[in-house]
Amino acid sequence: MLRTALTFASLTLALAALAGCHPAQRQAAEVDPELRWAYPRAPAGPFPDPGPGPYHVPGSQVSYTRAELADDGSMPDWYPGEHPAPPPVVAKGVNGSIACGACHLPNGAGFLGAPDLASLPPAYIVEQIRAFRSGDRRSAEQGRPGTQEMIKTAEKVDDDHALEAAAYYGAIARFPRYRVTETDRVPATRPNHYGWLDLVPGAPQEPIGNRIVEVPEDTRRMFMRDDRTQVIDHVPVGAIADGQVLVRSGGPGDQACTSCHGSDLRGTGGTPPLAGRSAAYLARQLWDMKTGARGGPSVALMQNVTANLTPRQIRDIAAYLASRAP
Repeated sequence: MLRTALTFASLTLALAALAGCHPAQRQAAEVDPELRWAYPRAPAGPFPDPGPGPYHVPGSQVSYTRAELADDGSMPDWYPGEHPAPPPVVAKGVNGSIACGACHLPNGAGFLGAPDLASLPPAYIVEQIRAFRSGDRRSAEQGRPGTQEMIKTAEKVDDDHALEAAAYYGAIARFPRYRVTETDRVPATRPNHYGWLDLVPGAPQEPIGNRIVEVPEDTRRMFMRDDRTQVIDHVPVGAIADGQVLVRSGGPGDQACTSCHGSDLRGTGGTPPLAGRSAAYLARQLWDMKTGARGGPSVALMQNVTANLTPRQIRDIAAYLASRAP
């Protein structure tokens, strides 16, 4: 589990210079205040506690003790009959790494702050592991815990093990995990140190403002790493329709997302699917690409597409993509 500005006026010149930049130089990127909702972060504190064990979830015959579930580098597997037998790199980790399934879960559905990997093109997964290892993939937020954990993991996982994990996750079908709802008011939340939002029990609802607020439907089951647990993306009224226009037209980048990611946005060829993904994750990736925090050969085209996107446009694009069926 995850324990682990450039100004708009200077952005074009900065992106043009990236091809000759050392990866470390990309750390100069910053998160725009309007997108802080996509990068929630609080000071270090205790990890959320799902309560006393033993643990059970609906529809599963498996149980875990408190000690077993507290092992953050392990992979709880509530529904072992619903996916292929995972290789060691996914189930237990290799060379001192944490298990891939600890964050991305046995069926590739992902955890809060960690993306889903199911059905991603295997070559794309391997490319991302190499990008974390080489320094091509970082975060616009300095020291973001999830990104730091992936960098450490990528340094321990060689290409052979990366291929095993990629082939495993690439063969698993995706299922709807995110439910997007437009609203003016949202549950009160506070940022968690590890990169997601925690609900504030007993607090009244609050205006959504210009944010997307992403929270689990069942907090306890999420922290038990139940991969059937759904996630709600609360988005501002009108965001989905505005995002649809940007996605289908290409917006200021003048290149529709469908031209590379397929008419249904479920990926085509070696490009990853965008439909039905976490809105917060999508927003982070668009901003990281825009600012150059995320680089590499396959990202070069996306840097051109994102160069002139505003934080609000990124929000709306993420809302629309998250609302599509995976």
